[in-house]
Amino acid sequence: MAAFLRRAMWFGLLVTALAIGLHALLMHGLRSRTTDVFGVWNDVVDGRAGADVLFTGSSRSLVHFDAAAIGARTGLRTYNIGMDGTQLDLQLGRLRTYLAHHSAPRLVVQEVDIISLEPDSGLYFAQQYAPYLGEPAVYEAVRRIAPDHWKDRWLPLYPFMRHGPGLTGLAVKGLLGLEDTLYDPVHLGFELRDWAWEGSFDNFLKEHPDGVRYPESPHAEATLRELIRTARAAGSLVALCYTPELVENQRITLNRASIMGTFARVAREEGVPFWDLSTAPVCNDRGFFYNSQHLNARGVARLTPMVADSVMVLLERAAQSPSALP
Repeated sequence: MAAFLRRAMWFGLLVTALAIGLHALLMHGLRSRTTDVFGVWNDVVDGRAGADVLFTGSSRSLVHFDAAAIGARTGLRTYNIGMDGTQLDLQLGRLRTYLAHHSAPRLVVQEVDIISLEPDSGLYFAQQYAPYLGEPAVYEAVRRIAPDHWKDRWLPLYPFMRHGPGLTGLAVKGLLGLEDTLYDPVHLGFELRDWAWEGSFDNFLKEHPDGVRYPESPHAEATLRELIRTARAAGSLVALCYTPELVENQRITLNRASIMGTFARVAREEGVPFWDLSTAPVCNDRGFFYNSQHLNARGVARLTPMVADSVMVLLERAAQSPSALP
């Protein structure tokens, strides 16, 4: 019996060691990726996303702020760390992680939108966080929303079992250098979505004939303030930016004045500018959008000079008279 127990113990230790080694190898594969979502994460944690102007926010940051085009127009280094399907807690975690690995940018442009004041309700594309849970700010934000994600950090191979074979495939391709770098949809953190109008908004209108009211969470407002203060404490200027939104959605949002008023009040009280671009002419034309909240390629082409010129004006004002800013 004693010999059997010894053999079982050694077998268990061997299996555990193999699991730990394979886990580390697969995580290395994900950390080696240079494209798409993991490519941006790796730029952030490996210090390759240095920028004079940093864009951050939700999917509307991801698909609206063309970092390369804005950089070409301004002559500044730019990067976009906007994240699909996120609210402010995760955005704050990513900004803190960026600042832990980079010098502070001259300017942080924080995108806000009609659902920014909603509380976090879950993790979108949850597997993206697995290789970065060793980053304190990422782990804190993820655990607040999904407490059981400690398992992804501490249990060998658990993320690959939990999130399915797709994550393992991405890791193996990263290890072998088999990424499709020629057709990477993301460049400097920006994803161009040259999509036609997809039509779901018409169903949304039918489902909400009397309009819609979006949540306004005090926690989200506090997190927005913390994000502003975090960037400013690092030495960055900050601007809040509400990018174009289809006017039809604006009209059916019953508490839009309250939400926009919160953004304006937070900006005023925190001493930062608020760029409300939701009155731009593109907002009146579905041809510039693929849904009510997101611009297509034509819309982004119209937005880019507006954002680039706003950036330049703000930085010039700061250089000439810092005390004149909010």
